[in-house]
Amino acid sequence: MVVWNLNDIYDFSQTGTLLKQVKEKAEKFALYRKKLKNLSPKAFVNLLKEFEEITVLSAKISSYADLWLSENTASSERNAHEAKISEALTDIGNTLLFFSIWFKELPEKKAKIYIKSAGKYAYFLKRIRDFQKHSLDEKSEQLIRLKDLTGNETLTRMYDLFTNKFLYDWEGKKVQQAVITKFFSDANAEKRKKAYQLVMKKYGEEETILSELYKGIVNDWRNENVKVRKYESPIAVRHLGNDIPAKAIDSVLAVIRKNTPLFQEYFRLKAKILNIEMSRYHLYAPYQIKQKEYDYETSKKIVLETYKDFSPEFYAMAKKVFDENHVHARLTENKRSGAFCYSITPQITPYVLLNHVNKPRDVSTMAHELGHAVHSLFAHQQTIFTFHAGLPLAETASVFGEMLLFKKLVAKAEKKEKIALLMQKLDDTYATIMRQAYFILFELQAHQMIAEGATVEDLNRAYRKNLNEQFGGAVAVPEEFQHEWKYIPHIFHSPFYCYAYSFGNLLVLALYNKYAKEGKSFIPKYIKILSYGGSKSPYAILKEVGIDITQESFWQEGFNLIKKDVDELKKLVK
Repeated sequence: MVVWNLNDIYDFSQTGTLLKQVKEKAEKFALYRKKLKNLSPKAFVNLLKEFEEITVLSAKISSYADLWLSENTASSERNAHEAKISEALTDIGNTLLFFSIWFKELPEKKAKIYIKSAGKYAYFLKRIRDFQKHSLDEKSEQLIRLKDLTGNETLTRMYDLFTNKFLYDWEGKKVQQAVITKFFSDANAEKRKKAYQLVMKKYGEEETILSELYKGIVNDWRNENVKVRKYESPIAVRHLGNDIPAKAIDSVLAVIRKNTPLFQEYFRLKAKILNIEMSRYHLYAPYQIKQKEYDYETSKKIVLETYKDFSPEFYAMAKKVFDENHVHARLTENKRSGAFCYSITPQITPYVLLNHVNKPRDVSTMAHELGHAVHSLFAHQQTIFTFHAGLPLAETASVFGEMLLFKKLVAKAEKKEKIALLMQKLDDTYATIMRQAYFILFELQAHQMIAEGATVEDLNRAYRKNLNEQFGGAVAVPEEFQHEWKYIPHIFHSPFYCYAYSFGNLLVLALYNKYAKEGKSFIPKYIKILSYGGSKSPYAILKEVGIDITQESFWQEGFNLIKKDVDELKKLVK
């Protein structure tokens, strides 16, 4: 199988020279600090171009280091190189920090003049200004950075260090958590149950330490952001970071809560199909059929055909990634696990890492990652600051690509394979929409409870109640699942992060539903969404194509598509 060509980023032998260039350009840029007061709009735009040039060069150097390391994560040479590059670019970033602080603190009238003259840089500048009322003076910001090193960052690092050392007794061996969690979706019911019991028991046994870490993280978040920076609520920090109106997320969460009966119906149906008593142990129980094998070339052909059927432009862009040898699919020792798409600059075709083992899911993974690449390629006219889509829209093209592939495979599948595809899709849809939303609902409650002095027992009860609301009477929730919240790293690492998963995946379902209704006339609207990258807010981008993300009626369209899948599954198993 293929490996990628990193020479399209830059000639690795020139790393030292390139680093020297970036450092010199940053030091030259820093000299403007004394000249900022009387900059003309034209001089300001030229300054932005210099800043962009430094950012592009930095992106090339850091991306090469990251991608090279991902080929062999155990290499001491590659790890040392990545650490060296990271340290050097952090220093350069600190040299440039004054610029954003200066622009953030400008009087409104002066800032508007610069933004008006900035053209394609306008949204980048607007986003700097968006944080103005929550920003502190330079000295205070430096102190908070220092505080985070020994405060919040230490707490999350301790969570990782502590939980990564958990060992479990499995079939006569002491094994790490990654080994155990693979059995959550095992074909053997007893193995699923045992795996969950072992993990939940461990987190329950260590709940005193884990809950104190969590309380520290939550209190730090509230103290800095609500008390010092004056955000109106803990979740408002995430809304501003994502440039999403609170009303949009309120609508998403409200629609998801209203549609819990749909997933409850699916889990009852799944229990009937698998002939099991449905409990939380068996949520991801698989439908057993002999799996087809899809080698790399077959998968590539299917994915490219899928994109070609949708749009010649999508096909051309996906093919470009393969043609330029920007895919690494070969299994090699110590290669980074999983898959990703790495977009470096608007001018460089993205790189895709795969670990292809000929499983059906590998085809979906390929379609997903190629979707990310297509998204970036459509946004190539944007700047280095704005071609990456914001978090709520980052999964738009990738999940849409998966949807196109899913529909293609289902249309050609025989009955048993179709049942398996539908069940796998519905399991994934639950995990990426409903489950993530209920993490957010728990966090909203937990942050308030901790501010009022909640105990770990209080948090456990709240979480189990959260699970019972999701599942109703369709899925039994054993007592040990009250500890599940302690097992979710995002809840510790990135408060309220998970709503982006619900937003992004439900958005794609709603968009696909529009495509199903509108046909080919939908495609130009979709391309327009992708072409913006991250150069406008998600609300503004979607509003331009007639979508209002604050309206519950739009989000319900996604659930209408889920209902069609549940209804089709019901017909197949009558």
